[in-house]
Amino acid sequence: MSYTRKNILAFTPATTRGQPVQLGTDSKGENLLYTNGKTVIIRSLAHPENSKEYTQHSANATVAKYAPSGYYIASGDVNGTVRIWDTVGEEQILKTEVKVISGKITDIAWDSESKRIIAVGDGREKYGHAFLFDSGSSVGEIAGHHKVINSVSIRQQRPFRAATASDDFSVVFYHGVPYKYNKAIKDHTGFVQGVSFSPDGEKFVSVGSDKKVFLYDGKTGDKLSELSAAAGSDTHTGSVYAVSWSPDSKKILTSSGDKTAKIWDVEAQKIVRTFEFSNNVDDQQVGNVWRGSYLISLSLSGNINYLDEASPKPVRIVKGHQKAITALTKTDEKTLFTGNEGHATELDGQGHSNQVTQLVNHKNAIYSVGMDDSLREIDPDNKSFSALVLPTKHMPKGLGVGSSGVSVIGTVESLLLIKDKKEVFNTSVQSPPGAVAIKADETEVAVGGEDSKIRLYSLKDDRLTETKQLDANRGAITALSYSPDGSLLAAGDAQGKIMVYDTVTGSVKLSQWVFHTARINSIAWSSDGKHAVSGSLDTNIYIWSTEKPMKKIQIKGAHQVGVTGVIFMNDNTVASVGQDACVKIWNIQHH
Repeated sequence: MSYTRKNILAFTPATTRGQPVQLGTDSKGENLLYTNGKTVIIRSLAHPENSKEYTQHSANATVAKYAPSGYYIASGDVNGTVRIWDTVGEEQILKTEVKVISGKITDIAWDSESKRIIAVGDGREKYGHAFLFDSGSSVGEIAGHHKVINSVSIRQQRPFRAATASDDFSVVFYHGVPYKYNKAIKDHTGFVQGVSFSPDGEKFVSVGSDKKVFLYDGKTGDKLSELSAAAGSDTHTGSVYAVSWSPDSKKILTSSGDKTAKIWDVEAQKIVRTFEFSNNVDDQQVGNVWRGSYLISLSLSGNINYLDEASPKPVRIVKGHQKAITALTKTDEKTLFTGNEGHATELDGQGHSNQVTQLVNHKNAIYSVGMDDSLREIDPDNKSFSALVLPTKHMPKGLGVGSSGVSVIGTVESLLLIKDKKEVFNTSVQSPPGAVAIKADETEVAVGGEDSKIRLYSLKDDRLTETKQLDANRGAITALSYSPDGSLLAAGDAQGKIMVYDTVTGSVKLSQWVFHTARINSIAWSSDGKHAVSGSLDTNIYIWSTEKPMKKIQIKGAHQVGVTGVIFMNDNTVASVGQDACVKIWNIQHH
């Protein structure tokens, strides 16, 4: 048995209100680079459903930039470390690791020769460092600031120049190489959020929280004009967080907290297009990039907005999770529904106001429970929440749904039986449940407790009656799943062990599925009942066989920090979600 990863449905960039996000692209304009958690994503701009990931940072990654050659990527993290790694081949071999500053890296710039890097951020002794990419040796000094540097840009022609933008309201201009302080430019009256040299090197531009946009000579650093003043009332009314140049060096794209992005004609000193987004705070624009034919502006929500000069609205919006995915289900072989740590916002209707803890599908509806102590119903055809909201009084810890829609919710205090969208029965629990499952024929309910016991209940006449206890597990029960024919019950626990019980006799049928090393978060069966898949806090996925219990497929490090959900899309395809906010699809070969 073996596996191949089919694709990654990537998370969207991590954002923080009031702070710019520095996006990267390759010189050909084929891929977008960004970070979230410890992961760097390389995402196809033409086909955003296709992504690769880099997961070798030991701390949260903050920014990543391609070398102009395309052979290397430099990525920085919150601890002030920059890693330079190979983009050719699958191994992503580390070239150099450099400790740049004592705090978060906010931006990175390469020179045109793909040899020298300037990395900047929030250090305590210094706020930036210029160095050779292959050895880490210093090639100058980034001086002149006394607060965090938000952005850096290097002129791509000789004589080399560099500029940095800081929270100290200043832009510092450097001559190179080696890079030396030339002058501080103090035109801004607020945080300077972005700085960028034009591709032809003739000019550079700076933007800031004072809503202003300034244009400078690329060789001398002398001010040429204030574009924001020339634009008059058309200019931004909120902080400007990002600026990028058109490939022909004639226009710039700015993105602002006023929930707009704008294209400026630099020579005419006027705005030629304003892109408008929703009025939600989530549509504050905090990052952008203009490479080749692609204009991208980033929303605070993480939405990646594709812009076209001919349209005032985004022509495409790529959405995704920004935070850990905590729940997963499917409606068919091609459609997944996922829930996360934040609010459920991408479906229409009134969603959960807190973390979604579980999603369960049945024929024509999906049920969800969350930390807002409620059960809600989703109409998968219309991709919207229905009006149904059932309060659970206490936090739901498990949800089972039968084939007709009968549901059992396990809360910290009781079991609730839901039928025809009403609570028809409840009973107290001896131990807070960690998982609930319903047999397909709706005759039996399994409830796994923190006391390591599984209690089986008969479901009859709208009542739950305890019939037996299963006690082979040694840890708190954290995942339960009946096989499709109901003959087997797989039970995963907090110690990483899975016991498979015979539901008729209550005896242990399989005890060999014990290779996880941490809490089991999810178990699912293939439709033929011959295989099960499990995901764990240990970051690994296993595919198990009932016919050959010692045969297994291990997908190591499937999701950084932990796997939170697994499901068979079909008997040869598994989908998984995790703390890394990614959805991954795996092809399984059963030999």
